[in-house]
Amino acid sequence: MSFKAVAWTLLAVFGFGAVLLFNYWAAYQPLSTLVYAGMVLTVAGIANVAVPFRLLGIRKRALGAFILAAGVGLTIAALSWPAPTIRVAQSGNRLDEIMPEYQFFEKHSARIHARPAQVLQAVRESKFGDLKSLSALMRVRAAAFRIPDEGGSFLDKPILDSFAASGYATGANEHEILVAGGANVRAGRPMEVRTLQEFVDYRQPGAVKIAFNFTTEDAGDGWSLVSTETRVLATDNLTRRGMGRYWRLIVPGSGLLRLQWLDAVKKRAESMPKTSSQVHVQ
Repeated sequence: MSFKAVAWTLLAVFGFGAVLLFNYWAAYQPLSTLVYAGMVLTVAGIANVAVPFRLLGIRKRALGAFILAAGVGLTIAALSWPAPTIRVAQSGNRLDEIMPEYQFFEKHSARIHARPAQVLQAVRESKFGDLKSLSALMRVRAAAFRIPDEGGSFLDKPILDSFAASGYATGANEHEILVAGGANVRAGRPMEVRTLQEFVDYRQPGAVKIAFNFTTEDAGDGWSLVSTETRVLATDNLTRRGMGRYWRLIVPGSGLLRLQWLDAVKKRAESMPKTSSQVHVQ
């Protein structure tokens, strides 16, 4: 096998592994994957215009220009692709009831060796500091949008309490915790909904409605299955297009934070005292 073939094989393996890791974080968001693939192609194209990758058999800058154009085109197409409205066929939880229609979503789950009530208590006790990558992502966001960096002042705050204090409506039962709110991006202000019904009834143009939940179910032998899902709905087409571009860019970071939150919930719940009914004899 030639050196060029080996180089292309290694590049393909690396690319495939990167896609798998990307979609592990982002719970498989194909358009977001295409956006970042387009960005990688764009960078590769710029590099080949400057210095062709002869080790890969690329000897002309024209091919680099073609790769650059393909990368830019793929990125723009993936960012601009219309987001369809998803409708829940049958309600299975409170999230389905208050947000049966949405355009963007992500969902993650985990098995935890604790009772469902302990899992939900661990969710309530979670703090921003549990999200290990949050500070770095907030700094990137602050730099990208030219807004003040809050530093680490919020890391000791409980996550759910902070959402409630910022105007999000909350609800809970023995199997689910629900948080709902958002902002009117056109007006530049929070939605300020006091109840879940106000969230349901909110229809003003220019708004982005966001709801997420944690649900638990008993998996037997002292184990629980916990799932968290986030849904986003833009109330008009212009806002939907803007949200589509934003969502496809931030999904990898958002997915990583959700996984870190679940991991923190798992550690906290499994460290709680277990009742005799939870002790499993091997």
